[in-house]
Amino acid sequence: MIYFVEILIKIRIFYIWVEKSSIMTKGSSEMIDEIFSSRVNTILKLGMDAASMRNEVIADNIANAETPGFKKSEVDFEQRLQNLLKKNHTNNSSLSLNITNSRHMQINDGNQLEMFQPKIRVISGTSFRNDGNNVDIDVEMANNTKNNTFYEAVNRSMTSEIKMLRLAITGEE
Repeated sequence: MIYFVEILIKIRIFYIWVEKSSIMTKGSSEMIDEIFSSRVNTILKLGMDAASMRNEVIADNIANAETPGFKKSEVDFEQRLQNLLKKNHTNNSSLSLNITNSRHMQINDGNQLEMFQPKIRVISGTSFRNDGNNVDIDVEMANNTKNNTFYEAVNRSMTSEIKMLRLAITGEE
């Protein structure tokens, strides 16, 4: 679903750009791809992917809350992001831009974005019940609410990015 929305957004902005420019030059599709492959958009897309994956994992955990021996899963995304921030903070030689705050993020090459890929991890060390299941339905419902809030925040950020692009292309909101 997220990829479908991304394609629709790309198509709409491309059409707005073509309408305003009235002359389609060679390489315009490469320009659109370059705009949508910026680091900010890539990170926001990965955040939305992580939230979507987490929603599926939480739904799976809730569906198997009564399955004997089932071990819950979690999506590890924020920890990977935090590790990248710590790595860049301690390795000042890799920073290419000046930063004004220790929490600012520096990404020097596209390979580091691979660390942002959300991963599913099975939590097997705990069990709350005698049957070996470790799913706590109350915790999963709280995680679902937290994930929905995260998704909405990333969605708003993505919407703001698109509005800025639209303003830059058309000159109007």
